[in-house]
Amino acid sequence: MPVTEADPVPEAPLLGKPMRERLWAVANVIAPTTVVTTLLFYFGYVATTARFRYFGVYLDMVDLTLQETLLYGAEAVYPPLIVVAIICLLGLAAHTTVRWLLSSPDRDAVTGWIGLIAALAGMLAFTRGVIGLLVPRVARTEAIATTPVALGCGALAVAYGCWLLRTVGLRWDRTRRRRKDVVEEGQAESPASAAAGDAKLADWLESSAVSRIYRYALAWVAVIVVAGSFWTANSFAAAYGRGRALDDAESLDGRPEVVLYTKEPLRDLPDGVEQTVLPSASTESLRFRYRGLRLLVESNARLFLVPARWVAGSSGTVVIPYDDSIRVYLTAR
Repeated sequence: MPVTEADPVPEAPLLGKPMRERLWAVANVIAPTTVVTTLLFYFGYVATTARFRYFGVYLDMVDLTLQETLLYGAEAVYPPLIVVAIICLLGLAAHTTVRWLLSSPDRDAVTGWIGLIAALAGMLAFTRGVIGLLVPRVARTEAIATTPVALGCGALAVAYGCWLLRTVGLRWDRTRRRRKDVVEEGQAESPASAAAGDAKLADWLESSAVSRIYRYALAWVAVIVVAGSFWTANSFAAAYGRGRALDDAESLDGRPEVVLYTKEPLRDLPDGVEQTVLPSASTESLRFRYRGLRLLVESNARLFLVPARWVAGSSGTVVIPYDDSIRVYLTAR
């Protein structure tokens, strides 16, 4: 009797139905608006902390409101959001190609090689991430977010590669067994063949023990991917804040000049700030004038002023109360 081609076996799902239902229930509990607001606040806090730290200012001293922090967070979210969208589109295209390969048993060899390469590459990337996690010197000298990206992408690639190999293994074993049954139809089964038939790859892969380990592994992979994503976003937000600080420092000279009048002299002025003592008959006893200042931020009735030419490591920030003891004029540049 000729050997007939076996019908394609349904692929093993990446996530079982109970797991998908649990994830959907969690997603329904966590309101999207709450998540977006929390992320905006967190990214804004991290980016603004790095931004003001460049000028020697602790963010706790600035005491920004929630709305101001959210506004700072909004500008830090757009670049990573675009990058995530592009990565998701590329991943969707790659997964669509893989699904096309899985649609026919004739392409199982190619699919198996792809799964093997993905698993091996993921193991290498994950190992690199673990090294960066355990060796602080490596993490300090690496490019931005190399360690968390290696951890998250490595774990995801290993899981995806194992899923492909499991799917191909299930279909290969079932097809082999069906062909064997067709060939041996009508013949008495020998003891050797019966013993060989007891060791079935598909039965082992679908056993309760392996399925349980598979679900636990997926859960831990999800934890690693989520933690790596937040770590990556944190690193990017800090780098983005430092970049914005450098842009601010380079553009200070083009900002409106703050001409400051005070009753009492200011001590320890940064370089580039000019002090002029006015006649004692000046109005309101504002006897001291300072030029060469630029406004960094105003918050909680305080002015954070920096020199027009900022020199990292030597320049400083002047913090003065914004009340009746001073007068401020703004001069366009």
